[in-house]
Amino acid sequence: MASSKGSEAAKPTVGARATVYVAKRDYGTRGAEQGKQVIRFGKTKATIYRRGDVENSSWFFRIHLTDEKRHYRKSLRTTDRREAIQLAHDEIINVLSKVQTGQKILAVSVFDLLRKYRLHLDEQVKSGQIAPTTKKLNEYRLNHGCLFITDNFDSGMQTKLSGIDGNVFKGYLPWRVAKRAAKEKGATIRKDVVRDELLSIRKMFLYAKQQRFCTDKNVPYWDFVIEKEGPRRRRMTRENYTDVVNCIRAWVADAKTEKDIYNRRLLQHIFLLISNSGMRSGEVFGLKNRDVELRESCGECVVEIRAETSKVRRTRRITVGESTGGRVNDSTAINYLLRWATNFRKFREPNDHVFSPLSDGKTSARDVYYHAYKQLRLKLKDIGLEWFDTYHCRHFWITNRLMAEEPIYQVAQAAGTSTAEIEKTYSHILTELSTRKFGNKQVVYEEDGSWEVKQRAKSVKV
Repeated sequence: MASSKGSEAAKPTVGARATVYVAKRDYGTRGAEQGKQVIRFGKTKATIYRRGDVENSSWFFRIHLTDEKRHYRKSLRTTDRREAIQLAHDEIINVLSKVQTGQKILAVSVFDLLRKYRLHLDEQVKSGQIAPTTKKLNEYRLNHGCLFITDNFDSGMQTKLSGIDGNVFKGYLPWRVAKRAAKEKGATIRKDVVRDELLSIRKMFLYAKQQRFCTDKNVPYWDFVIEKEGPRRRRMTRENYTDVVNCIRAWVADAKTEKDIYNRRLLQHIFLLISNSGMRSGEVFGLKNRDVELRESCGECVVEIRAETSKVRRTRRITVGESTGGRVNDSTAINYLLRWATNFRKFREPNDHVFSPLSDGKTSARDVYYHAYKQLRLKLKDIGLEWFDTYHCRHFWITNRLMAEEPIYQVAQAAGTSTAEIEKTYSHILTELSTRKFGNKQVVYEEDGSWEVKQRAKSVKV
C-alpha cells in the first residue's frame, strides 16, 4: 500500500491541470519529467528524461540553444536508457554541427518570419532608412507573396521556411496573371509589376537568411525576364495636359453630393498643385498645416517638405506661386494651394493634413485621391487619355522649368532629386534645347583662316 502511494507521488502534479504534458508549461514541474540524466559532450550538456504522464514513456532529449534562446526537444524513440544515452550523444553532435554553420535548429514558419520582418520594417521607418509609404507598399506586395504560399502549401502560413524551395516562385508569374484575370474580365498585369512584388518578397527571405532562419535554397528565384524598353510612362504633350485639365474641370462640375464635390475638388487641386510645384504625390499627401505658410498678399505659399514624407529622405523648402496655365493673356493667375487652403480646406489645426478626407483631418487624403482618380480615369478613357497618371504632373513641371532654361541644379533642388537623375530622365528635352541653341549661332570663316561666332537674328512673330 505504501509503495502504491509512493508510485502515485511520483506522477507529475501537472496531471491535476491537464492530462497531457506540455513542455513549455510543465518544464521543471515536480514529477513531470522522470529519470532525468545530464549528458555531457565537452562543454556542452543536454538532458534525457521520460515523461511522467505517459506509462512506459520512451526517452526524450532536451538541449538549450543559446543563440535562439529556446530549448530543442526530441523523442529518442527508445525505452532503453543506455541506447538513449548513445542517441543523445549523436544528437548533440548533430546540433553542434548545425550551430557552427550558422543554421537555425528550430525552424521558423512563414507566419513568424512575416511578423519579425514587419518589426524590422518598423525599425527602418523609425531610423529614417525608408518612408512610411515604402513600408506600406512593401507590405502590400508581401501580402501577395503570402497568398501565393497559402495557395501552394498545405500548411499555409505555418509552412516552415526550411520546407520551401525557392524555385517554387517560378510559378509566381502565371499564378499572379491568373489571379488578376479572375478578378476582372480581360484584366492583365505587367511583368514589371510582378517582378517588383517578387523583389519585395525576396528581400524578406534575404532578411531571414541574414538572421539564419533559412539558407540560399529557400530564397525565391524566378526565371522570367523583363524586356528592356523605353520609358515606362508615355510621354505627354502640352495638348494632352490641356485636355486632361479640361476633363477634370467638367468632371468636378458633374459632382452631386457634398462628399463627391469635396473629393473631386481635392483631386483637382492636388493635380494642379503638383503641376505647378513639381512636388511628389506622397509629399503633397504628407503636408500638414504647420508645414505651409500662406502669404496671401503676394499670392505665395512657402512649403516645408519634411524628410519623413520625401522619397529622398531630405527636408527642403519651396515657394509655390501663382499659375496662369501657360497663357500670357486671357487668364487669371491662381495659386492652387492657397485657394484650397483658403476656400475648401476643412481642418485647420497645425497637425491636421492640408488635404484630408471630408470627415477626418488626422488622416491623409491618399486613399480618397486614388479612389477618385479611378473614377476620373473612366472619363479620361473617353478621350483616349486613360494612361495619364499623377506622375505626369510632376513631369510637366520639370519639363517646363527646363524649357524655360532654368539651371539644371536649381530644378533638381526644387524637385528634391539629383542633377544626374534630371539629365538621365529628361535627356531628350536637354538635347532639344541644346541643339536649338546651336541653330541660333553660326561660325563665320575669314579668308585668312580666322573665324568668329555670330548670333543669328531671330525672326519676330507678328
